[in-house]
Parts: sequence; structure tokens; C-alpha cells
Amino acid sequence: LPPPHVVSSLVDVYFARVQNQPYCFFHEENFRQRLNDGLLPDHLIFAVLAAALRFSDDPYYKSAKLEATAMYASESWKLLISSWFATESDPDIHICQTVTLLSVIDYTAGRRHPAWLKIGMAIRVAQDLCFMMEPDSTISYADQEERRRVFWSIYILDKLCSCSRARPAAITDAHCRVQLPCDEMTFRNGAWKKMPTLDQLLSPHNSAIEHPGSLSLVVLTASILGRCAQHCIHESNRSDSRLPPWDSKSDFATIYTALLQLETQFDMGRSISESLQEDCIRDGVIDMQLAGPLIFYHSLFRTCHCLLYHPFLLYQQFQTRDLKAPPSFLNRALQTSREHARATSQLLRDARDLECNIFYSFIGYCATVSGGVHALFLNDPDVTISREARNCLQLDISFLEEFSKYWKCGIDMVCGLPTNF
Repeated sequence: LPPPHVVSSLVDVYFARVQNQPYCFFHEENFRQRLNDGLLPDHLIFAVLAAALRFSDDPYYKSAKLEATAMYASESWKLLISSWFATESDPDIHICQTVTLLSVIDYTAGRRHPAWLKIGMAIRVAQDLCFMMEPDSTISYADQEERRRVFWSIYILDKLCSCSRARPAAITDAHCRVQLPCDEMTFRNGAWKKMPTLDQLLSPHNSAIEHPGSLSLVVLTASILGRCAQHCIHESNRSDSRLPPWDSKSDFATIYTALLQLETQFDMGRSISESLQEDCIRDGVIDMQLAGPLIFYHSLFRTCHCLLYHPFLLYQQFQTRDLKAPPSFLNRALQTSREHARATSQLLRDARDLECNIFYSFIGYCATVSGGVHALFLNDPDVTISREARNCLQLDISFLEEFSKYWKCGIDMVCGLPTNF
């Protein structure tokens, strides 16, 4: 491990730049206390340092942050293997936290195969520990909630990764019986709060449920995103007799209805600037542990629409199944994809204007999807639409160029978008 003052500095960075953006693995106060008391395994400490280092300006590392990140991640994995597999001991929450953190590091560094295996391992360990069920009521409220949040973070990661081809989600919603994460201030205070389950929040018959908090809405939008990915990406080449998307009983219509319910129930059309300034200010500055999930669920909501109505993905479905789409459906698809791509670009711009550090890993995917939609309208005969597409695409590219300073995958995302326009 590096010197104690460096460890302390990186832990500060972790809770400022990584926690709740969008994954939450720790109760901050308890983590810091257990770290000081020497109660955390080294494999977990190394994983936390590796996750935080990309955002650190600590002079201890000079220009060797990438090398140190790789070294810490490698050391974390070696220690975990030696302490868990070699002794054939039972898994615990620390193993779950470590493996999931390492999977994100691997995935965003382009090491897709080891990342995919680690995600699968994290899911199985969480299930072995019964994290998908309500935790033991004899442990503290903070520890109960930490277990819930570890499970839901793994769930979110599983759904986000399903947006890649040949990467179907492994966790089914029907098996998630644990209540959703509570609001951030309740968690920080170590209190307990009754929360709905995912099934209850998804039910069209529970429109009276109060706002469950930003992290719960990340879970909800991730669930819908997983359904979008299954429909638009994993099943796009199926030529069987599925109902066409304009049929009211189709998968497409069901997903769209869920998005409408989400928009209506939780005021998704609200300005992100207004939401951040009203809900996330602490001591005169924006608290990113509060702002991170709020920005993220809005981004996922927009990305769901972009995928569902993406002209290229719809065209693939029509070609595979030899469908002739009604012109009104196609016109609405073009308009809807463009509107939500524009909203994504503006959301990223507005959040950055408020000096929010929103460079968490999956946000680059959201910007890439919206940028890809804008690229389709660069030569639109309507000069207003083509001008807007150019402006929004430039916003996305500028964001991804900054994003790529922290995440290697951002370089490929920029290269996938047109830059000469």
C-alpha cells in the first residue's frame, strides 16, 4: 500500500468522485472508521485506490497514474484470489465489493473478457450471500442498507453492460426481493426507512408512491434500459412472429408505457439545473453524492428513448422481419429519437455548467448514443434541424474528449462519431 497520507487522499477522492456515480458500495463513515481500525482487507483497499486514482491529482504519482491504477487493480485481484480461493473460505461482502469495483476498471480499460467474468462472479457471490433478499435485521441499519446498495449496484452494472452485443443481463427482476435503496441522507444518518421493492415501483397500479430518491430511480431506469437493450439489441435479428412495434401489445409498446409512467410519476421533464440547485446543494456547493444519481437517472431515461426509437435499430428490425412501417410511426420515431438525443446533450452541458464532475463510466455511452442520433440529422433538409444536430454533436464530442482523459474507452467513443461536419 502507498503511504497513509496518500491512502487517505485517495479515499477522499473516492467518496467525492466515485461514490454514487452511479454505484454505491459503502457507508462512508463506517468505511473510514473501519479503515482506521485496520478492519478492511487489503484487496478491498487496493480496489478502492484503483477506482479513485484516475481522478486524483496527488503529486505522489506524478505522471504514473495509469501504471499505478493497473498495479493496484492487479494486486487487489491477486490478494483476493489468495485470501479466498486458496483458503476455500466463505465469501463476504468485501469480496463482492472488490470484485465489482475491479470489473468496472477492467471493462472501461477495454479488458472486456475478464470484466465480464468478474461481473458474473460478483452476481453469484451476491446471490450466495442472499443480497437479493432483505438482510438480517440484527445488524445495524447502516450495514443493512450497505448490503442493499451493494446488490443494487451490481444489478445496475449488469443492466448497463447488457447494452453491449452478446452481453445479456444475468439478474432477473423477479428475483429481486430486497427493498430499493433509501434516500442518501437517511443512509448517512444510519437510520432505517421503509422502501418499495422494484416490482412495486414498476407496477402501473402504484402511482401514489412518493419519490423514492435518486438512487432508487437509477435502479428503475436501469431496469427499463435492460428491457430496451434486450428488445433493441439482443433480439433485433430475430425473424420470428413478434408483434410489430406499433402494435399496442408489443414489447416496444410495453417499454414505452413504462417510460411514460416514469416520466409522469417522477417529473422527468424537470430542468436538471433546477433539480440540482433545489435538491443537491450542501454548504453552498453541489454535493456529488446527491447529484450523481440524479444526473444519471435522467441520462438513462433519455438513453432509453434514444435506443427504443433509434432509426438504425428500428430499420434492422424491419429488415429482419420484412415489415413495412406506417409513415406516421417512422416520423414519430425520428422526432422522438432526435428530441431525447438533444435533451441528453443539453443535460450534459447544463450539469457541466454547474461545475458537476460527471465523468462516471457509463455516461460516455449515453453521450455516444445521442451523438450517433445527431449524426443522422447533419444533412437534414430542414436547416434548423441540421444546425441543431451539428451543435449538439459538437457538445457530445467535446464532452467525450474530456471524458477520455479519465476513461480509455472514451477514445474509441470519440472515434466512432463524425468529426468533420
